[in-house]
Formats: sequence, structure tokens, C-alpha cells
Amino acid sequence: MVILEVKSLQKVYTSRFGGASVKALSNVSFAVEDGEFVAVMGESGSGKTTLLNILAALDRPTSGRVVLDDKDVSAVRDSQMATFRRENLGFVFQEFNLLDTFSNRDNILLPLVLSGIGVRQMEQRIGPLAKQLRIDGILDKFPYEISGGQKQRVAIARALITQPKLLLADEPTGALDSRSADDVMKIFQGVNRTGQTVIMVTHSVKAASCAERVLFIKDGEVYHQLYRGEQTDEQMYQRISDTLTLLTTGGDAE
Repeated sequence: MVILEVKSLQKVYTSRFGGASVKALSNVSFAVEDGEFVAVMGESGSGKTTLLNILAALDRPTSGRVVLDDKDVSAVRDSQMATFRRENLGFVFQEFNLLDTFSNRDNILLPLVLSGIGVRQMEQRIGPLAKQLRIDGILDKFPYEISGGQKQRVAIARALITQPKLLLADEPTGALDSRSADDVMKIFQGVNRTGQTVIMVTHSVKAASCAERVLFIKDGEVYHQLYRGEQTDEQMYQRISDTLTLLTTGGDAE
């Protein structure tokens, strides 16, 4: 079942005084199946961050549509947008975006507090999730007391606690050492195996090789895509590397 449809998406930024315009997205169309793990790659300035911001309902397209679970995101009023994001989307950021004055437990539960969820239901959700992400022993510590990899796992828990339809990740391994990055990507793969739909923007070939499909964005358009099929992470790594080489040299992807 298709959970996300992106249809003929365009985004044009115009200077404040109506001068030069920049087309960040030209004509982007793709669909994501429920339970897929999709990585989005491209050079700096290719439009992938703009695409993520539009999928996250943090920006609106100039034209085209984003349909999440049969709901047109562009039809959501500005006054309802925060609630829409909280009920449908989970976010994982490169820099974690945790509140140092809150315990890890309170950071994770904050979206539920904002949604008015009762304490009993909060506890029912956080227990299994903390165990799954191996952070049950650090819930009562504060973000400044734990490692970068642990911070990202807390951030993932915060994103998942609302049981979102779509989990969006922006360079989730960008601030981590290689060992922590590998650990976090195993977490993402494990979360995806439970049925969670994931879209991740990344520069890391190793991170992208953990996904089931990789979309390559070039000059504001979908340049190519790769499907994992029966391939290993190592085989995906090589195919992604080859495609990125073609993307930067102007060759044609197979």
C-alpha cells in the first residue's frame, strides 16, 4: 500500500524584492510504500534538503502535491500544521535537538505531553521502546551525561513515541563517529523491520546502503534510484558509490 505520494513537486525561491529566482526542485515525483526504508542522496545544492523540508511540512511547494496516507498535506491549514506534524510525522536530526534541562525520559515524552496523552499511556509506550533502542538504563540521565550515539537513540525514541506514519531523518549519522553511526543505522533497520516507514536524507554511502531503496536527486529532479532486492549492504554500498560517481561526472546511470 502506498503511504506517501509526491506528485510533480516544484519549489522556486524568489529574492525578497522579486529579483532572481532559484529553482530548488523542478519536477519531483515518486511514491513510498508503507513500511519502506528510502534513502535520499545528492550533492550539496541538489534539492534534497528542500525536498525533506516539504515532506516534513516545514515548507510548502510552489506547485505539486504531497499526499500522506490519502491526505493532501498542502490542504492542511497553518493553524493546524503543528498538530498534523505531531500526529503523523517523526523527526530525527543530525544534531539531536534534545533539551539539556530535561531528562532523557522527559525529552522522549515531550511530544505526548504536547498531545495531551495521559501518564499511564505514556509509560506503556516508553517502556518497550526504550528497551528496543537499548536506552532503558539512561532514561533518568540528562543529554549532557550521555554519548552522541546514545543521544541519537534518545532522539529516535522521541520521534517514534507518537507512533508516526512517517519517520523522517536528516543526516542522522552526521555528528557521530563511525562505530556510533553503524549502531544507529542498525537501529533504523530494526525499526524499519517492525513496519515503520522511513525516509532518510544522507551524504553517507554507508548509511544509505542500509536502506531498501535509494533516490538520487540532481539539479532538483530525481536522477536515478536503486532497489536493494536481495543484495547485501556491501553490494548496495558499491552500487551507490558507482551511481554517485556517474552523478558527479555527468554520466548516465543504468
